[in-house]
Amino acid sequence: MDWSGKVHGSVSARGFSTPSPDGSRYLRSIDRSTVEDWRGHALGGLDADASSYGLGSWADDGQHFCGIVLPAGTGPDAGNASLWIGEPGKTGRIVAAVGKPGSQPGVAACSFRNNRALVASGLSPHWPPGATRYLITAEIQVVNLTTGAIEFERGYPLGNLGGQRETGARGDWVLVAASPDARYVAENGVFNGMAVIREVPSGNVVATLHGSVRGFSWDGTRVVLGTGGGRFAEIQVATWSDQIVIWHGSGVAQAMLARPNSRDVLIGVSSPSGDSSSLIAVDGDGHSHILGYPSLSWPCPCPVGV
Repeated sequence: MDWSGKVHGSVSARGFSTPSPDGSRYLRSIDRSTVEDWRGHALGGLDADASSYGLGSWADDGQHFCGIVLPAGTGPDAGNASLWIGEPGKTGRIVAAVGKPGSQPGVAACSFRNNRALVASGLSPHWPPGATRYLITAEIQVVNLTTGAIEFERGYPLGNLGGQRETGARGDWVLVAASPDARYVAENGVFNGMAVIREVPSGNVVATLHGSVRGFSWDGTRVVLGTGGGRFAEIQVATWSDQIVIWHGSGVAQAMLARPNSRDVLIGVSSPSGDSSSLIAVDGDGHSHILGYPSLSWPCPCPVGV
């Protein structure tokens, strides 16, 4: 489907995962991971374990894939994961050790333009214990793609993890979203309805917003923001620096996709009542149109919440 809503073709859903930013290629993970174009033609394989790629992301050049690889026989929360970069038909390389014991790392953004990747580690505790499960972020790491150096690292409060650690009060839990160029990260408060925009790797806070950031535009200047709740739920497309609302509409943003080299965004929207869904494209001037009424399955709510 293009950005006008015209359908150009279809491919098998078997093993389908992780389209590139421009939609021209995607991973198909069955016995091994291969890359295919939008017509279903094979472009080559990736030379790492297929099971690792669910925690990865295409780089902003649309050619390289940045994923998490694990030693054989270990789990994703064992603390011995590595950031890996590869491209179809070529030998990949391990960049750096990432993550810590107790949480699952994933690539939130990978930018060859800025020579960095943002790795977020997450887990899914309950609150109150045994009740609602929340997806939260435990820490983020900014990794230099050339040297493997960790240029910035930040941990988030966990508090009582609802049955996993029975000490302390409810934590000030955070769920992050990263800009495609890995320059900004939005720290969404799970319970307080606020979001902090932080520049990386400086770590400076550059904005505080009312609502939850679902994602950024391609250049990182705008955010898709969810506000309110229930029948008052609203989605906004806004510039975070001055908090000017470019577009708004009722509903809940289930997913969003940034159009490369543009300020256009595609939003998967569910109605406030939850009984219907639609795809809405919003351009850089705030004009919108409905592409259709299916659900947007990528980017998914990934294990790390990106």
